[in-house]
Amino acid sequence: MAMKPKQKSPLRRPTIRRILVPVDFSEIANRALDFVVPLARQWKAKLILMHVIQPVMAPEFAYLSLAEFNEQGRQQAKKQMTQLCHKQGLGPGLVEKCVVRVGVPFQEISDAARTLKADLIVLTTHGHSGLKHVLLGSTAERVVRHAPCPVLTVRAAIRGTKAARR
Repeated sequence: MAMKPKQKSPLRRPTIRRILVPVDFSEIANRALDFVVPLARQWKAKLILMHVIQPVMAPEFAYLSLAEFNEQGRQQAKKQMTQLCHKQGLGPGLVEKCVVRVGVPFQEISDAARTLKADLIVLTTHGHSGLKHVLLGSTAERVVRHAPCPVLTVRAAIRGTKAARR
């Protein structure tokens, strides 16, 4: 009895509905927005903007408790996100939500991608290498290793910066 060769199923194009974009309000991080906004419009996807506040240890003589300090940082970040959306012309039709979390950036980004059901993460990489990379680490590299979805990194080469001259 001759067996029919198994037919391969056609490759399905991945559906991108939600794109997580971590921002730190720097000019370099804005490069990710410059890159991802046209893609989101083309794919009819929604953006989830995210900022991570790294927790700080308050000295004993501090006037504010750590919780108050983190809450002030959270409120300031939300205000900056609103300003960023306005400056970049990102309206509610494009931005699904803005998220501010406190924690280790790569962990919070990976966790947010999982819980918010992001289909893609787009973030910039500072392009550090050598000793600077070892000492500072790479959030982008860690996100790539721990993310539950594909990660698109955008090299931060801004005219007039060291990264652009390399």
